[in-house]
Amino acid sequence: MSELLRLDATATALIAHDVATVSDAEMDAPTPCAGWTVADLISHMNERHEAVVASVLPPLADHADNPRDDFARTAARWVVAMEQTGEVVNLPHRGPLATDEVLSVHVVDMLAHRWDLSRALARPCAVPDRLTALALPIARSITAPGSTLNGPGGVYRPPVEPDRPLPALDTIAALLGRDPHWVSRRDGGH
Repeated sequence: MSELLRLDATATALIAHDVATVSDAEMDAPTPCAGWTVADLISHMNERHEAVVASVLPPLADHADNPRDDFARTAARWVVAMEQTGEVVNLPHRGPLATDEVLSVHVVDMLAHRWDLSRALARPCAVPDRLTALALPIARSITAPGSTLNGPGGVYRPPVEPDRPLPALDTIAALLGRDPHWVSRRDGGH
């Protein structure tokens, strides 16, 4: 297993743990992703993972009624698929892309979605420094002017300019178009 895949697997395991602890009552909580609930966020991650995994592994024959209950299996399938894919991943709607590039963006996505989930549920979100050290320059690169991943037609909304220096994970969220000051209604936010 490459070091990049090991770090990606770590980021994926962190969010898989968080998803597993979401209660049924928390599934309807709003997230920093406009219009999305926690259930929508988890469904999005499951769908995106399986779309990529399907280019390497056979599709799942069954699904749980609740997206939370599918997440651990889907996350594990992601890691297995990335171990088996070789140098290139065939992405749906994008075509072939270097596996290292896919893993790099995926680390950023998993940290950002973990931030989304922790903000939605008013939970702490500790992340190992080695993950943020890897993810921050990647987030800056994939959201830089001219990147096909941000802005109109891209995967991410334009970066939010912070009004003050932020911790690394909040900076990553802002780079990916999230309001770094968003707080859950559970914390009295919007």
